[in-house]
Amino acid sequence: MIETPDQSVSAQESPPTPGVDRPSPRRPPVLTLIAASSAVLFLSLTRPLFMGRVFVYNDLSWFHLPMRYLYQRALVSGDTLLWTPAILSGFYLLGEGQIGLFHPLHLLLYALLPLWLAFNLEMLATAPAAFAGTYWFLRRLGFGVEAALFGAMLFAFAGFNLLHFHHINMVAVVAHLPWLLATADMLIVEDSPRRRAIAFAGLALTLASAILLGFPQGVWWNSLALTAFSIFRAGETGRWRTLLTCAAAFGVGVLLGGVQLLPSVDAALHSQRNGIPREFALTYSMHPSNLIQLWSPYFFEQGAFTNTDFLWLHELGIYSGAILPVALIWVWMRRRALRERRRLITAATVFAALTLVLALGSYGRLDVLLTYLPVLGSLRAPVRYIVLTQFALMVLAAILIEDLVAIAERRSAPTTGTMTALWIPAGLSAATTFMLAARLARPYTNHIAASVPTTMIGLAFVTVVTVLVFRAGRGSRGALAALVLVTMADLGMWGVRFIYREKPKTITSLIQGVLPAPGEPADSYAAATADGPYRSDLLVMRGYRLTTGYVGLYPASRYPLEGDIAGRLSGTRWRFTLDGRRYPEKDSVARIRLLTEDGRDATGQANLAVDRPGHLVAHVEAPERRILALTERFHPGWSATSDGRPVPTVPVEGDFLGCIVDAGVHRVEFEFMPRSFVYGVLMSAAGAVALVAGFVAIRRRRA
Repeated sequence: MIETPDQSVSAQESPPTPGVDRPSPRRPPVLTLIAASSAVLFLSLTRPLFMGRVFVYNDLSWFHLPMRYLYQRALVSGDTLLWTPAILSGFYLLGEGQIGLFHPLHLLLYALLPLWLAFNLEMLATAPAAFAGTYWFLRRLGFGVEAALFGAMLFAFAGFNLLHFHHINMVAVVAHLPWLLATADMLIVEDSPRRRAIAFAGLALTLASAILLGFPQGVWWNSLALTAFSIFRAGETGRWRTLLTCAAAFGVGVLLGGVQLLPSVDAALHSQRNGIPREFALTYSMHPSNLIQLWSPYFFEQGAFTNTDFLWLHELGIYSGAILPVALIWVWMRRRALRERRRLITAATVFAALTLVLALGSYGRLDVLLTYLPVLGSLRAPVRYIVLTQFALMVLAAILIEDLVAIAERRSAPTTGTMTALWIPAGLSAATTFMLAARLARPYTNHIAASVPTTMIGLAFVTVVTVLVFRAGRGSRGALAALVLVTMADLGMWGVRFIYREKPKTITSLIQGVLPAPGEPADSYAAATADGPYRSDLLVMRGYRLTTGYVGLYPASRYPLEGDIAGRLSGTRWRFTLDGRRYPEKDSVARIRLLTEDGRDATGQANLAVDRPGHLVAHVEAPERRILALTERFHPGWSATSDGRPVPTVPVEGDFLGCIVDAGVHRVEFEFMPRSFVYGVLMSAAGAVALVAGFVAIRRRRA
């Protein structure tokens, strides 16, 4: 890589234009174009909102919408938010976490608004949150308005965020990342006790907000980036002691999130993921072939490549605009001129490289080491580390725009020479397209690679972006303005087009044609065939209580959850088949029954007077000591009383709820109140006290 003498001239040392102190030509409306482009990308996601519809792709209709339906019903009816009988014969809803049950925004949305509107607003909130946080973060690092806005657009509409749009809580947690970094920077750099106290509270509350959204893997990514940035910033400013304050704020944030954190741990310990082999954590490792996406995003017929896992593009798609690889090369070619950004360039590049290796998973070996750590060994899909790579490269792209704006305003000298290295991505893209056309790209030419015309779309974007950066580096204001528009189109074609691969629908249309469940809860238990149209959780929106279901943390069980024995013991009354039709299920046990202590059917009478989520009341008449058995799934969080006196709960057949009742007539009451929730509430309360104490202590400290 060769630099011309002009490239080593800093912005402060650039020669002035003879007779001119400030640029005389009119500055192009770059700021306006960035704002308008960001608005266009955001508005492209709002179509369902104005049509009274919702996005339904993948987990949105399989899991998130039905779960939020149950959540809203519980809020409106006053039932517990902790447990639902509508999934898997009973499920620790708070432990699953992905609804964000106690997040203030979710409580507000789903308590006050119709389901379709609350669902849309929850999804749409992440983009402006990520945009505003990134803008503030970059402004704190001294970036100009144009560069900060451009970086905000790149991250808010990054490939990862758009491709994972149906993983609502995942993207929402990721949107907290720039806010965490900005508050950490404020805590490290600021001298004012008042501002540092605000930063302390801001970091703790932001982390707590992320934890309350119930996606621990995303919190881990954010924590990794926060740790790296805090060390970098403390080293850059020489304020190493401030890391202790950052660590204290982090600890307070963890305490505040305890109401979600401890139930999540509880659910994980009682789930099928407890004790799974380490190989599970390495599923969806990024095959190195996917690096082709960085310069040829449309090379693969299905958008990505894998030879071990099911090919989900949202998992294996790593592209986030041609601007990222071009920016990486630009800032290193211009590092002498970018004197004030050298440390940031190095840090961002190293972080991008490390997280890219982590994304390779089993192919990069680094993530293999992490699978030996507690918790991390149960988090799959190393390829998701790519979000941190994209964030780091976004910072480099912001430096690129900052430099190009300085050149356009004649605060920095234009580049000269051919800048050969800058053309590497375009050259690789051209070579890849040529090899495909000449059928030299084996083994990718057989049902893996896309057609040549499709591949050329990526070639066009990479080439045009490179040309525009090159021309803007020569001082062309028009090229800089065009670069913004091309980047918007690039992000939109890759991400927004993916989002609309399945058209939004009304909630009514999702469940039309499904017979409503019978009115009595005991008669509403149903199972869905694994490969049928209702294999997910949609049936709960027609009043069914599913003995099957689709969740993230499947509870550990003695019998396979979709097997015949589990179906019989869970009281399944209906089965939905491959064609979506409903058929009655025979030989299932009653919702409530009496058993002998060795598990056989016994004489006596038992009926449910109250059958609500997390609250069951039974009237029992037993001729002698019996086991009162229900089809509700067992969890240690259930407690029971008989005529007001505590009685022990027991697992029936290892999986279902029961208790011992003595001979006679009794009123037996079951209540779901797990210790993990109680301790979580206490933990959050302690966090609130620590937050106030920390804020006051820092506020009173002398600068």
